Amino acid sequence: MSEDSLPGEQPRLGEVQSARLAELPDDVRERLPRWLAPGEYLAAFLYADILPDGSFGERWVLLTNRRVMVLGSPDGKGAVDLEFELPLAEVDSAATRSYIGSAAVILTCRERAYELARYCLGSQHEALDLCYYINEVVKRRKEGTPFEEVPPPVTERPSNRCSNCGRALGRWGEVCRHCMDSRKIVLRLWQHLWPYRWQAACGLGLTLLITALQLMPPYLTKTLIDDVITPGDLPKLPVVVGILIAVNVLSAGISVFRGYLMSWLGQRVLLDMRTELYTRLQMLRLRFYAQRETGRIMSRLTSDLGRLQHFVAAGAQDLLINIATMVIIACILLGMNWKLFLMALAPTPIIAISTYVFGRRVHLLFHRIWRRSAGLNAILADTIPGIRVVKAFAQEQREAGRFQRTSDDLFSAEMRAAKVSAGFYPFLGLQTTLGSILIFSLGGLMVINGEATVGTLVAFTNYLWRFYRPVQEFGHMNHSLQTCLTSAERVFEIMDADPEPILKPGLILKPLRGEVEFRHVRFSYAPGRYALDDVSFTVEPGEMIGLVGPSGAGKSTLVHLIARFYDVEEGEILIDGHNIREFDLQWFRQQIGVVLQDPYLFRGTVWENIAYANPSASVEEIIAAAKAANAHEFLVNLPDGYDTMIGERGQTLSGGERQRISIARAVLRDPKILILDEATASVDTETEAKIQSALERLVRNRTTFAIAHRLSTLRNAHRLLALERSRLVEIGTHDELIAQDGLYARLCRLQQETSRVRAV
Repeated sequence: MSEDSLPGEQPRLGEVQSARLAELPDDVRERLPRWLAPGEYLAAFLYADILPDGSFGERWVLLTNRRVMVLGSPDGKGAVDLEFELPLAEVDSAATRSYIGSAAVILTCRERAYELARYCLGSQHEALDLCYYINEVVKRRKEGTPFEEVPPPVTERPSNRCSNCGRALGRWGEVCRHCMDSRKIVLRLWQHLWPYRWQAACGLGLTLLITALQLMPPYLTKTLIDDVITPGDLPKLPVVVGILIAVNVLSAGISVFRGYLMSWLGQRVLLDMRTELYTRLQMLRLRFYAQRETGRIMSRLTSDLGRLQHFVAAGAQDLLINIATMVIIACILLGMNWKLFLMALAPTPIIAISTYVFGRRVHLLFHRIWRRSAGLNAILADTIPGIRVVKAFAQEQREAGRFQRTSDDLFSAEMRAAKVSAGFYPFLGLQTTLGSILIFSLGGLMVINGEATVGTLVAFTNYLWRFYRPVQEFGHMNHSLQTCLTSAERVFEIMDADPEPILKPGLILKPLRGEVEFRHVRFSYAPGRYALDDVSFTVEPGEMIGLVGPSGAGKSTLVHLIARFYDVEEGEILIDGHNIREFDLQWFRQQIGVVLQDPYLFRGTVWENIAYANPSASVEEIIAAAKAANAHEFLVNLPDGYDTMIGERGQTLSGGERQRISIARAVLRDPKILILDEATASVDTETEAKIQSALERLVRNRTTFAIAHRLSTLRNAHRLLALERSRLVEIGTHDELIAQDGLYARLCRLQQETSRVRAV
């Protein structure tokens, strides 16, 4: 949304209120004044990219302080002109209508409805903002508020496009792959090597020493043939042979130490990167996890990091050694015989070009392989924890078939890469072999003609193989580099994702009273549908609020925003009069306790799970929390009491037992704001009574938000908030809402009728 200039002046756009809205193009801006009357100015606009006939083109929906206009051209390409206008005073409402792959802005007036423009779903947020603005203007107009006093919506949602190139970001990432520079990726990887630069330098020195030692045998062989064997110099024979043995033994001994050092270096760098990546994952927002499968995230933490290990530790050294080896051997060969050296260089251009082409091709293939590998991990992460559901519905064969199909796709992708590699490496070998045959032919002729000695030819041939070996290794290194870059891109997508400001210092209030206020809050998980739309209310400290409404109304989203699991896109949330964004996030979350419908328990002891809320809690505090949650009695009867090991996600305990441990965890936190999300939904009546008794003690003197479909569990709530279709439709006490005979009263009647049917 955009604000404009003073009346009578040329329209201008002020601060852009949405990350995706760009300024009007020059041709539209230049032609706009001819359609504006004196005193009329531009307030907001929407770019639409679909024409009425369904083809792609350019149309602009403009909102001024007097009317709604649509600018466009018949074919969507020529000069824009005014195609539609409607006085703002005649508008009753604005809304979006979704189609398959597109949507439209619909304007309703007293007599009819108008479809202003169609657009791709990428512009859904901007269209919703425009409709919201128009509806606010209409509502405030009925209250006597002038247009100038109606503020446009201010959004703070994350952008779904790259800020650099403007391309849409991938489904799984917040980083634009088109803007990722391979050179910068390599430099970032080597930065992890910097803390161990002395060990790396030692490894490099040893590698150079080994390389120098390995370059000596061909020269010693030349000396052995030309200066010892050919003239028959017997005294020199044991000396030269002894030097040859010593050089090889020394090279082998140094290689053993270097191998251990490089293994240590690689494992150490991998440890640092794994720890850094996992720490980063802990800091990321819930939106990141909501858009990705667990298995895909796990594959980046395990498989992708493993592929980076060797390259980070030894890849740079191998590259430097190969370059140094080629330069040194080239100088030696040039000194021995420049004609043979020029012949030896013949295959090099072909090898270099083929290596470049191979690298570009195999990089794309590796992307496909990693995606399919991550998909395989996602199936494992999905089905293994859900094995009870699989067996309950006898879907073992179906899941095995799904795994087989994904494995087949992975196999096909790997075989495509193997086909390219299988042809590339023999091609490299053929080029080097042909080069060697050429040298033997020309060198043999030179020996026959007396232009070179046999020892020179043998030494030249040995050096030539050592020269071609780095050339071939560049092909293998390119393969390794492309593998590394593909994995690095996936790892850095996590490293570069927007984290929560969990470590950023902020406001700390002592004591926190627990007053909560929502002011015109809007939030959406994805473009096209708001999970909360213009929600406003105030909760006093210590007040218990019940949240009711049909599924999908926005109840869980509301409490997620209170805990700041997500940030609002529009409006604001105030805690004790301060914007929730001002608080120190880590401290603020320590003031919140959460009891979920399906409590999550970690693998470990009962004691560790309760103490998770406060690891420094004393024995007395943990036992007191368990007693307050009505959990102490059944805990002491477990085989090992509080030290009993519980399985993954607490599967060895009943639902009611897991819930009471979860309540004990919340009691130990001693929160100022408590969130109860269907805490008694999945338990029997007797267990519900015990949990309800524990909750009654827990909510005392705490601001509490309780979600419940069993409305009877909200009998102690001071007020009720009724949500429907993402909006707050009712607020008041039980008696007040029953008297209103609205949504809450209807839900109560339906539940009473259901209870009577069950009783029968």
